[in-house]
Amino acid sequence: MKKILVPTDFSDYADNAVKYAIEMAKTMKATIHLCHAMAMPEVSPMAGMVVWPVEDDDRIKENSDVFLQKYVDKISKNSNIPITHSSEAGPVQQMVENLSEKLHIDLIIMGMAGAGKLSHFILGSNSLEVMEKSKVPVILVPKNANFTGLQKIAFATDLAESDLNAIQKVAHLLHLFNTDILLTHVSDKKQDKHQTEIDDFINDVICKINYSRIYFRNVDQDDIDKGLSWITKNGHIAMLAMVHKRMHFLKRTLKGSHTKNLAHQIEIPLLILPEDDSQISW
Repeated sequence: MKKILVPTDFSDYADNAVKYAIEMAKTMKATIHLCHAMAMPEVSPMAGMVVWPVEDDDRIKENSDVFLQKYVDKISKNSNIPITHSSEAGPVQQMVENLSEKLHIDLIIMGMAGAGKLSHFILGSNSLEVMEKSKVPVILVPKNANFTGLQKIAFATDLAESDLNAIQKVAHLLHLFNTDILLTHVSDKKQDKHQTEIDDFINDVICKINYSRIYFRNVDQDDIDKGLSWITKNGHIAMLAMVHKRMHFLKRTLKGSHTKNLAHQIEIPLLILPEDDSQISW
């Protein structure tokens, strides 16, 4: 049985991510672990400061656990999905990393505040660290995104061989939804050489990936972000999937990341997959 990790700060954005996770879990026959990162008072004494008692740390955690239990009881009323919970002190990214390894998590689902803003519990460095360090797929869910099934998703590809493993992971993750996967390549190149590259990639997909509901579309656009934004608005898709490529720091700083840019633009869930060059397996 698959396991879904859902960090929450009890905001509207996080609530919607929880609802989305529950709907996915029903079809995936998955369990959900809800987690909350507690912001503890500074424990290192400084001049003129009073040290915060350890007992108060324990009280904060106890109160958080009680609140989490009440929250789980509330959201579990109309669902038969097994939901466990825990709270930890410290940064969100560290909590997510620890729980992912400890609980053998298959998927992380987090809230995203619509077009342009991320929920504050993954804002800034936290969101970047979760995307860059997570070893499992992450779904960012906008505040107003409703789960309407996953009949069709788009997978953004640059025709890299490393994308094959990610496509297989998407197929393995979503095959119970009978999802159509639209491989989307954004390019304005029309040379025969480029068409040969496309043909070779499609042939690799057919030969190496064990999933029949895969299609291909080339979007004629010289700007990748604009091309992907177009497919999310006009392609009748329920989710956009992308591999978070780990680039050299200087290149990333100068050119940015399409994954990060799209997280600030789209109004449908964004599935982010870690880059993985390991051998493809089902």
